[in-house]
Amino acid sequence: MKLRWDRFQIFAMASALGAFVLMVAGGFVTQTESGLGCPDWPLCHGQVVPDFGNPATAIEWTHRTIAAIVGVLVLLTALFAWRDRKSEKRILLGAFVSLLLVIVQAGLGAAVVYSELGNKPLIVLHLSVAAAFFALALVTAVLAFLLPKTATSLDAAGVEGMTTTTEGPP
Repeated sequence: MKLRWDRFQIFAMASALGAFVLMVAGGFVTQTESGLGCPDWPLCHGQVVPDFGNPATAIEWTHRTIAAIVGVLVLLTALFAWRDRKSEKRILLGAFVSLLLVIVQAGLGAAVVYSELGNKPLIVLHLSVAAAFFALALVTAVLAFLLPKTATSLDAAGVEGMTTTTEGPP
């Protein structure tokens, strides 16, 4: 059985699933009080891959690593939206606002770390933007499947020989 999803649909779905996993990981960081497991940003104890002797370090580093992966997925989703679904403004808006939110979210995460978890409104804002990002990534993924592909997007996806006609069967 051949998968009939195009590359935009695949990346939009991966971004939405990644956003969900990222929120769960963030909740785990909060519940285990591991937010300062990596006291600096973007590195963790001054390293890309720190010593995982402290469980809080492993938990916070995992959250950041998932965030980096999700950031790349969202970037690719936006790029493929631009290339393959340029004519559908709702998809472009969803994909590019998701990208903007994931960048803002990374900045908020850094600010939370630099405040040493002392700025509670900033923590709430970090959670709120995460929820908005997840919702928008999910909407973008749903739109990827609900909105019809235009002839331009079919050509960009490499589908040849397909034509649209208003006439009846040949």
